[in-house]
Amino acid sequence: MKRILPGLAALACALGVAAQNASAKIYEIGESAVPVTTSCPDDCFVVTKTTALQVATAGRNYPTTAPADGRIVALTVQLGSLTDKQIRFFNRTYGGTPRVQLTVLSQDSRQKPKRFFTATAQSETFRITDYLGTTAQFPLETSLEVRKGDFIALTVPTWAPVLAVNLDKTNGWRASRSGAGACGDAGLATQTAQLVLDREAQYKCLYQTAKLTYTATMISTPKPRVAEEPARRTDSTTRRTDDDTTTTTRRTTTTTR
Repeated sequence: MKRILPGLAALACALGVAAQNASAKIYEIGESAVPVTTSCPDDCFVVTKTTALQVATAGRNYPTTAPADGRIVALTVQLGSLTDKQIRFFNRTYGGTPRVQLTVLSQDSRQKPKRFFTATAQSETFRITDYLGTTAQFPLETSLEVRKGDFIALTVPTWAPVLAVNLDKTNGWRASRSGAGACGDAGLATQTAQLVLDREAQYKCLYQTAKLTYTATMISTPKPRVAEEPARRTDSTTRRTDDDTTTTTRRTTTTTR
């Protein structure tokens, strides 16, 4: 079950009131109606040194697409439970302790055919060793601006147990990897994560039958209410004389030739 932080819950309640007045909404981007469980410790698969983007969940394409303009305010991750031996192995092999961060991606018409994405915003890094085996929610120190149609990805600078595996082929994710051999085991230890903003990367590698176990909490930008214009009042034009007030009307004379 997801753990909601008290501060974030209070914020959600406040925004619930605001939503009635300004149409702000709260979205859990990447949430799925089908429950899944991370693979570790048995049959343990982890994401390593890349930026990961879910491209299909139960047949739904790009489920982490922002539905509106707004701000990302929190990250929720379901983390696998590992043995001490597994943790030591992954720490040694992939450059340190497990950590994650959110990355906002954009894509234009030029980039789309070959699956290039540009990193436009990124959260701070969260160290997750103490939260392994739990579902943890992290509020962002600084919220991330997103535009409708942006993609919310998970960047893993080292490694993270955030994969549900052995699902059907309607599920899959892509990694910011390209080049010969990048999608196989040989590419797992190469750093391909998008760690610099305003740079693009190609998401060539597709990993099917798997789902990334993260979501992002987004608050949409409220739309201001449109004020109704007051009804226009039509007044008669009057001409004052010394003795009374006479309404003046405009005559139109038709001349016949």
